[in-house]
Amino acid sequence: MKKYLLNSLYLVAIVAIIGMSWSCTKESASVSSASSQDEALQAGENITANIVPGTYTILRFIDSGDDITADYNGYTFTFKADGTLIATKGANTFTGTWKLNSAQTRMTINIKGTKALNNLSDDSWKVARITDHRIVIKKAGPDKVVFVMQ
Repeated sequence: MKKYLLNSLYLVAIVAIIGMSWSCTKESASVSSASSQDEALQAGENITANIVPGTYTILRFIDSGDDITADYNGYTFTFKADGTLIATKGANTFTGTWKLNSAQTRMTINIKGTKALNNLSDDSWKVARITDHRIVIKKAGPDKVVFVMQ
């Protein structure tokens, strides 16, 4: 009787382990991988304490889980040392501001003029990574913006 009970428990444990391994999907692994890559230090990059002034483009913009990066095609964003932010798309130029809090853990972006720019404006971006070539900011949940220097 004991042997039968042990064999049954052993069988249940094996079935549970197999079932758990089948529940993992390739999709969740690739999303996690892309998210990790956005925040990981890339070859040739150096972590900086502040945003390096210059012209950036948006490499990735995830809003409520949707990839809206295409909405920013053609835009450039010039971050100036004085906190001025200039967005340019074609012949159109929009001026706003950017600011890091004193702990450099939160970033405020205020820029208006188009639906895309209005979507970027927010005072609750958490700084995930600042390097000499990239700015990664995010909010609670899947929202994330990755700027890369041109």
